[in-house]
Amino acid sequence: MLLRLIVVTPRYPVWLRYLLTLGLVGITFIAKLLLFDTLDSYPLLLFIPAVFLASVIFDHGSGVLATGASAIIATAYLVPPPATSALLPLVVFLVTGLVIAAVTEALRKTLDKLAQAKSYSDLLLQELAHRTRNDLATIISLLRLQARSDSNPAVQAAIASAVARVEVVAKVHDTLRVADSDLVNLTSYAERLCGSLADFHRGVRSIAIQVHCESFSVKSSQAGSIGLIVNELVTNAFKYAYPEGQAGTVEVDITRTGGQVTITVRDDGIGCPSEVKSGLGTRLINLLTAQMNGRMTRSPLSHGCEVRVVLSVDG
Repeated sequence: MLLRLIVVTPRYPVWLRYLLTLGLVGITFIAKLLLFDTLDSYPLLLFIPAVFLASVIFDHGSGVLATGASAIIATAYLVPPPATSALLPLVVFLVTGLVIAAVTEALRKTLDKLAQAKSYSDLLLQELAHRTRNDLATIISLLRLQARSDSNPAVQAAIASAVARVEVVAKVHDTLRVADSDLVNLTSYAERLCGSLADFHRGVRSIAIQVHCESFSVKSSQAGSIGLIVNELVTNAFKYAYPEGQAGTVEVDITRTGGQVTITVRDDGIGCPSEVKSGLGTRLINLLTAQMNGRMTRSPLSHGCEVRVVLSVDG
């Protein structure tokens, strides 16, 4: 609260700031008269908060004015004659008031520079995110162009998988572009991602994707890893669980419990393979899971297969 008052200095005219400062000193003087018996031995003590408030709420000049006005009032009405008997306390008060005003002004300037630096860094980050998104779009376009220029189905399939993985990262940047922080809402991100996967893999086959994701947010780097894992699991289900045009439903369930996120992908296809192939997708899942201190399990169902990945995320 105090730092906010220092940074957000009211843009009042100088005469109004000084008038309000004198009013603050006057209120302090009245309070001193009301507490005369209590603070009789310390006629200047109550004016220090007034100097501090004037310096914080207004500016350096107001703090200096409050210091001078307080010293004059105290000398005229509160210090017993002769005034020279209180010379040392007056000097100490004047020095203290000027130091308070100077330190407060230095703090205000420092906070203002920090705010400007933060605004500049935010602008740079936005520009970097924009450039990164454009670069990702260029990479996707080049990969698609390469796929169209090659007649080998295996090459086309490999490039299509690469495009899907790049688009996972691109969707994170799309989410960050409209967000106010480095956090990604996983619900909307997972729904958009699985919708794109369904359109990409389904073709003319009657395979549906059902997505259920609890409403929570994670850091963008973690969202990217979670998205890549979901991408590989769903892709594997489409490729291996429904051979020969078989229809079915792939369910994606994402929940969070404390510092752990659980990704469950289940299908109603032909069941879990007896031996898992160590392809690029599987290696990518294992790598991302290890990086997030997680674990993956595969369980056969009465109709289909269920893969569960548990990941550790920041609080």
